[in-house]
Amino acid sequence: MKRKHIDKFYNTTIKSKEYEVFALSLPITLIHKNMFNDTEHFLKTQYDLLHSHVDVLASLYFDGNALSPTDLYDATVFSSGGMTKVLKKLEERNLIKREASSNDKRSMLISLTKEGKELIENCMIEVAKQKEAKFSILTPKEKEDLKNILSKLTYSFI
Repeated sequence: MKRKHIDKFYNTTIKSKEYEVFALSLPITLIHKNMFNDTEHFLKTQYDLLHSHVDVLASLYFDGNALSPTDLYDATVFSSGGMTKVLKKLEERNLIKREASSNDKRSMLISLTKEGKELIENCMIEVAKQKEAKFSILTPKEKEDLKNILSKLTYSFI
């Protein structure tokens, strides 16, 4: 989207009370779209991964434990069929492993392999650097305020 269109949009929405909420939602949409596309391109070219792969790897990494497919499904935004495809791809690349649960032998737990842990650590550091560059125009106070606002909005959706 070009600046002239964004300027026109803001000038229109500010004047129209019934559409004022779009002055809040459009920026979030545009930011998400641009950051998603930039990150997707980076992940594909540098790691041959998709966001969905990184979502699963990051969920396992930040949880620090093995998770059941149901827990992974709850921690991400995939359908169960989508999760099966992602897990299969990650297992083929030796980034995750499946093991029977000690509590229930019928249940499988998913965990990172050593290779998966190293890959997600490197990947997250590089992605964080890219995202930090995008937010460098904000002051520390603005960043803190934005984190609080976005956290409040995020929780309102669950």
